[in-house]
Amino acid sequence: MTNTSTLAAPAIDAEALLPEVLAFRRRFPIFQSKVHLANNAMAAVSDSLEAAHRQFLEDRLAHGASWEVAQVQHDRLKAQFATLIGAKPSEIALCYGATQALGVFASCFDYRTRPGIVFDDYSFPSVAQLWHAQTRRGAKVTRVAPGADGLLLPEHFVPAVDETTAFVSSAHVCYKNGHRLDVAGTAKVAHDAGALFVLDDYQGCGSRLMDVRAQGVDVLVAGTVKYLLGSPGVTLMYVKEELHDQLHPTLTGWFGQQDPHAMRIDAHVEAPDASKFQCGTPALGPIYDSVAGLDLLLSVGIDKVSAWMDHLTARLIARLDEEGFLPATPRDPARRGPQVGIRAKDGAAAVAALAKRGITSTQRDNNVRTAWHFYNTPDDIEALIAALHDIRPLMA
Repeated sequence: MTNTSTLAAPAIDAEALLPEVLAFRRRFPIFQSKVHLANNAMAAVSDSLEAAHRQFLEDRLAHGASWEVAQVQHDRLKAQFATLIGAKPSEIALCYGATQALGVFASCFDYRTRPGIVFDDYSFPSVAQLWHAQTRRGAKVTRVAPGADGLLLPEHFVPAVDETTAFVSSAHVCYKNGHRLDVAGTAKVAHDAGALFVLDDYQGCGSRLMDVRAQGVDVLVAGTVKYLLGSPGVTLMYVKEELHDQLHPTLTGWFGQQDPHAMRIDAHVEAPDASKFQCGTPALGPIYDSVAGLDLLLSVGIDKVSAWMDHLTARLIARLDEEGFLPATPRDPARRGPQVGIRAKDGAAAVAALAKRGITSTQRDNNVRTAWHFYNTPDDIEALIAALHDIRPLMA
């Protein structure tokens, strides 16, 4: 089955983007002293994020209580994200974390009627733990494993999904190894059984084009701290407008109300749109940061970002092969995201050793995880290869 998890985009000469990449890179001070490859943990901090962070404090200093000013940023972030994924602002909620957002979604269901929750082995543990917790409310949880080749294909979901399934939950990009899911194909499996399709795009959002409508996504969550170039504390949640009349969260708060400022204690009057999935007071500082990050990202264009990331990850995998290191990430560009994992004997020790050489990375599942963005360059690849040779005994 062909991977259709992104939209077709006009061909871009990735190598011709280098001058633009170098100009973009100068916006991120960390590159004055380090090679930052830990973008799947936290993106580098830009000059515009620094300015936005200061603006948040200046607004508080100027106004004392800067709620009305911050509300502008809150609404702007919703609009930006809607533009990014092909949605409407009314389909976007601002939450604190992916698990919290999905917890609000999970509270909508009476599992006595459709008890099935299906998720895959490449899901982030926090999300999987949330689904397991729903068994106390009557849910029945099923895990879907990848094939022997490590690929997780839509057909692997078919035996697990039936008329009792409430929703199928998948990670777009696996946090452990960078595997990228066929989103549209997996969504079709869910929809063919009358189930909803929920996508965790935390490890991929901002790295390539996404149209939630075209891909058949019903609910999507994504954080701003990684490829969206923002800060932790903000999760962006998309809920398809056709579901707004069907889903009624029982986990809620004042920002989930039709009029948050009505301050009612006599009734719960939920918002008519995706705002109903919000709870308490938003994380205002990270919202300022995330507006700045998305502005910067959208100023480049996701098509260019995607082309450059694909160029870098392909080049890195080729260099790893040449130098005798073992990629843990699918070689097919249609099956990988912006992360390339490298197999290690001792992943934690390897990450620490790379850090001593000025290279930031992370590890999961004993893979050294390198994650790439529009500010990374071929020189970063060569710096990584040289450092891997220095620590060769730690690598597989």
